[in-house]
Amino acid sequence: MKKFISMMMALALTFALAIPAFAASGSSTFSASGSRSLVSGGEYTFNMGAFTQTPTINVYVPAVADNDAKLILNPYGIEYTLHGDKFKDQVISSPIYLGSLSNVPLQVGMTVKATTNGNAALATKSLADDTKTKTNSVFLWGQVVKGPTGASVDLDAVQSGFATAYDDNEGKTGSMILVKAGEAGSTRTGLYSIPAAADATVEAKTEWACVKFFGDAVKAPTTPWADGDTVTLAITFTFTPSMGE
Repeated sequence: MKKFISMMMALALTFALAIPAFAASGSSTFSASGSRSLVSGGEYTFNMGAFTQTPTINVYVPAVADNDAKLILNPYGIEYTLHGDKFKDQVISSPIYLGSLSNVPLQVGMTVKATTNGNAALATKSLADDTKTKTNSVFLWGQVVKGPTGASVDLDAVQSGFATAYDDNEGKTGSMILVKAGEAGSTRTGLYSIPAAADATVEAKTEWACVKFFGDAVKAPTTPWADGDTVTLAITFTFTPSMGE
């Protein structure tokens, strides 16, 4: 109990000693920077200006005129060379790189609208182990993964980190999007968060993400696959600033 009282007295003494220092005359006593006014009573109105610090969003996206992006349906698993790499997958796609030189993290959203041609039709589930379906059906999904950091990237490079199969949970809340039939297509927000660039004024600090599409198809439909059996994708990206990440 005595110790508690002595501490309270020490605090009171400290404050008492501090008061004369602030009461001393002369502006040198006040160390705060900025202008100030001395008023004696009355009413004083002070206006504080306000502004909102808005993010700087600069995003690199594929050029509108770039028609080199390809989506190849390869139901028979024939070896196909794309950008110098050999594939035997049933669905092969060019990588799509998205770069951010923004000073905030960006949530990537995507809308995919599919147009089927010829006898091609979109399936709602994987056809990898399906032996019953005899239509020219293809199951398609896309994913966004982390890309490199730098002023430029090899836009044809095969990026690692993609899953080998579609995951329904990832398709609802994660980094995947299922390609659906219908005019509305498929829309997902928050597919991936591109980090803020370490310096939004230095191109070498650009943060990249990579998008690719995958899937599988019926190997032996009643009507054999033909050149005209294709699926065309119209892809819209959205970039939304996000904080606390």
